[in-house]
Amino acid sequence: MTVRAAWLHSTGQTREDTRLTLSALLTPNGQSAAETPLRSRPGIVPGGLVLTGASAMQCSIGTGRAVIQGSDTAQGAYMIAVTSPETLTIADGDPQYPRIDLIELAVLDDAYDRSGATDAVIRLVKGTPAATPVVPASGPGSAFPLYTVAVPAGTSAGTGGIAWTTAGVVTTLHYPMTALGGIIPTSGFKGAYVGQYRDVSGLLQRWDGTAWVSYPKPIGGIAPHGTMTTGGYTGQYRDNAGVLQRWDGAAWQYAEGKAAVLFSVSQTSMQSVPASTWTPITLQNVDIDDFTGWNGSDSFVVPRTGWWRVSGHVAWNGDSTTGVRGARITLGGVGVPRMTWLGPAATGAVTVGGQGLIKLTAGNVLQLAGYHNHTAAVRTLGGSGYYSNLSAQWIRS
Repeated sequence: MTVRAAWLHSTGQTREDTRLTLSALLTPNGQSAAETPLRSRPGIVPGGLVLTGASAMQCSIGTGRAVIQGSDTAQGAYMIAVTSPETLTIADGDPQYPRIDLIELAVLDDAYDRSGATDAVIRLVKGTPAATPVVPASGPGSAFPLYTVAVPAGTSAGTGGIAWTTAGVVTTLHYPMTALGGIIPTSGFKGAYVGQYRDVSGLLQRWDGTAWVSYPKPIGGIAPHGTMTTGGYTGQYRDNAGVLQRWDGAAWQYAEGKAAVLFSVSQTSMQSVPASTWTPITLQNVDIDDFTGWNGSDSFVVPRTGWWRVSGHVAWNGDSTTGVRGARITLGGVGVPRMTWLGPAATGAVTVGGQGLIKLTAGNVLQLAGYHNHTAAVRTLGGSGYYSNLSAQWIRS
């Protein structure tokens, strides 16, 4: 019959019937479309079958449980339990060349593999010594690899044996399995069905039928910092170094009203400004710089795209009472016309400046420049109660 059931018929239920039907509780293998309906994903129940060194040339495989899919799909999946540790003895190393031995969990079922045995075993497959050794082929039956052991040339109990705790000597080959619907704590395999989940280094992922999709991408998920460069849908949010951003379909925009950027620098030392040229003002004191955009001298690199309120003023010394005094915001070295202010010179200090709204892009460079048309250099005031200043505040995207 092609439709089989467990514990339905009063007589005639075979071991094959039982294995095939109980595998409905296991995760499908899913490595190809042909495998998914009837083949189960092999593996061990997490935490079991741990290898430890028992002596110079012996190791112990601890207790645990596992699933082995039969080589023939019709075999179904074999459920294995190791109830006591198994001790394996490693043969002495070859005098000239190293080798690699394989430790595997295997099911021998003569009805399918003609092995002459019906048993479940943990076995050691000895490798072939070579200048560049390779992992030996699996033994007969349906097998699941557990570990490889590197055996250097000349290794024996008399020379100290296998260095069980040395990196690179023992390589873990096994991987975990879970029941159907379980979250598998591993990576490196295709999903078997839409809606399957896996845990990859603490990140939850879902199989969408084609690829593993990290948990932040589903509707409503806020992506953690550094996990996403392109939004999955318009209206998605992400955490960008502690600041919330929203994907508008083409770019990340900062969430309205959820964060502010404040910047202010002031001049604390006098500066000599030549005549008839717009000159960047050097500002020594950082009042506040939320995103460290100031270069320490005369330039502010805009950290966030959006609308900004920018203000600037230059405090002039009374070196001369002739001509005009000016202040200007420059963007990329070019003056912004609506943020240019001029006033007449006067006896004593003269402060010229103002503020305005401007749309800026992350990476733009802002400067405060000063201007006068006296015949000789004129100094700015940086002290004695007078500071030149450049400040900026991000308002919205």
